[in-house]
Amino acid sequence: VELDARDGNRSLAVALDVTAAGRRTYRVNGSVRRKLSGVTGNLPAVVFTPDDLRIVKDSAERRRSTIDDLGVQLSPAYGVVRTEYERVVRQRNALLRQGDVGEEELAPWTERLVASGVKLGMHRARLFGRVSEAMAKIYRALAEEEVLSATYVAAWAGELNPATASAESLHKAMGEHLAANESAERAKVMTLTGPHRDDVAIEISHRDARAFASQGQQRTAALAWKLAEVQVTEGVTGATPVLLLDDVMSELDEKRRHALMGFVSERVQTFISTTNLGYFEKKFTDAATVVRL
Repeated sequence: VELDARDGNRSLAVALDVTAAGRRTYRVNGSVRRKLSGVTGNLPAVVFTPDDLRIVKDSAERRRSTIDDLGVQLSPAYGVVRTEYERVVRQRNALLRQGDVGEEELAPWTERLVASGVKLGMHRARLFGRVSEAMAKIYRALAEEEVLSATYVAAWAGELNPATASAESLHKAMGEHLAANESAERAKVMTLTGPHRDDVAIEISHRDARAFASQGQQRTAALAWKLAEVQVTEGVTGATPVLLLDDVMSELDEKRRHALMGFVSERVQTFISTTNLGYFEKKFTDAATVVRL
C-alpha cells in the first residue's frame, strides 16, 4: 500500500509492505521504518468509525485512549510520556502483587509514578481542553437547542485542574491521594491512583450524557468530538488533516449525515467508505471521486 501526499512545497511518500508471513515494513520517503511509531505523525489524519459513535457510553478507558491517540499523533513527546507512565504502573502493580512488599521497596516506584503521572495528566488535560472547547461549538452547530460541556476528570488532582495547575501542586496532590489509598491498593494489589483511572464527563443541557442522553444525542456528541479533533490538529500542526470516515453514514440519521457532509465539504480532504451512495446528496457525489470496489 502506498500513499503520496503533498502540502504546499512538502511531499511525503509513505508505504507499507506486508509479506506472506504477515511481517510488516514501513517506508517514509524511501527510508525503512520497522515499527509503526516510525510512521506516526508524518501525515495528520483523523479517523471516524462506527465504534467511535459509542465514545460517550463506552468505558473511561475508551475516552482516555481517544485523547491519547490524538496526542501521540500530534507530538512524539506525548507518546514517550504515556509509554513511560504505563511502564511504571505495570512495574508497581507487579510489586503490589507480590504481597507484603515493604515501603522502602515500593517508594521508588511510587515516586516515579507521581513524576510520570503528573506529566501525562498535564499533557492529556491540556490537549482535551482544546478538544472540549471545539467540541462544544460544533455540537451547538449540530443541535442548536442544546448545550454540551465536556470536562476532564482527574481524582488524583483533587480540586486542581491538571491543565492549569503547577506541576509542584499536582505532585503534592497526587502524593496525598496515593497515601490516602495505600491500604486499598495493598488490598486490591493494584495502583488505584493516577491518570490511568481518569475520565471525561460529558453533559448535554446540564445532564450526564451517559445516563440521560438519547442515542441521537450521544452520537451527535461523538461526531462533535471527532470533528473537534480535525480543528485541534489543524491548530497544532498548521496543516488540515485528512479525514477518514469508515462506513459511519449508515449509523447516522439524515440530519447528522447532512451536517457531517457540510463540515467536510468546506476544506477537509475526506475519504469515505460506504455500501450505499443513497446516503449522500447528489451535490456531494457529483463533487466527489467515486471508486467502486
